[in-house]
Amino acid sequence: MKDIDEMMRASTEDFAYISERLRMIREELIEKDTGNKRSSEFSIKSITERFDMDYNTLVNVERGAISLTTIKFVLYYYSLGYNPAWILTEDNEFIPKDNIGENVVYQTDVQEEYKELESAIVNALTEFKKKI
Repeated sequence: MKDIDEMMRASTEDFAYISERLRMIREELIEKDTGNKRSSEFSIKSITERFDMDYNTLVNVERGAISLTTIKFVLYYYSLGYNPAWILTEDNEFIPKDNIGENVVYQTDVQEEYKELESAIVNALTEFKKKI
């Protein structure tokens, strides 16, 4: 798809790659977690229970149904460090899958540590200036 008109005329099938990528990410998370599709916190059963959704809803999303739930999973995987542009862009060869650097900024503990670091730098500069 090259332009907005083409995208607007596209069918759900034209966006099947999004569902495939969501499934790939979930399977990757299972491998990183326990490697076991049944006991992982990223199994279909575990995720659907966590988000209080029907089992078939996630199955349908991973099979190609594009819906609001699809967007929710894109955002969920974003919170886990995956790049939404990698998921949503059809030609993603030069887009990194991981988005760790950007997400770090939004983590509360990182923000607090940054404020402490900033304060320490200001104090150090103040002390240095006093000695000059």
